[in-house]
Amino acid sequence: MYFCAMKIMRYLLMTAILVVSFGCNKPVNPQTPKIVGSWELVDIHYTKSAQIGDQTVEVTITFGADGSFQMSQMLGQGRPTEYSGNWTLDGDVLSGNYSDGKPWGSSYIVAVEETSMSMTPAGESAPETYIYSRK
Repeated sequence: MYFCAMKIMRYLLMTAILVVSFGCNKPVNPQTPKIVGSWELVDIHYTKSAQIGDQTVEVTITFGADGSFQMSQMLGQGRPTEYSGNWTLDGDVLSGNYSDGKPWGSSYIVAVEETSMSMTPAGESAPETYIYSRK
């Protein structure tokens, strides 16, 4: 009887240890992509510039951790045009849809560093590179 009681106690203790050790583990959350945050267009390399004629183009985009984005574009002293929608990042390829369901005109190859991000249209033979600075 003593041997059976000790065996049962040992199993209960092992079960309790397993429950506690697995219960204390936090679920693994995927790392937040570096793209999350607010960015401001500072330059366009290759065939275009951040100017149209003598007008400066201002673009600010915010990528939310929930996969949403908000973008504001303004030409010169005009009124800003606002856009929103959803984005996805598959490796280094960024793509998205506007809030009306229409896809972006292109997917982009993205390279993110601490304070800068470059976006190059994917699949184009002579693409521009858009340079953003973290706000």
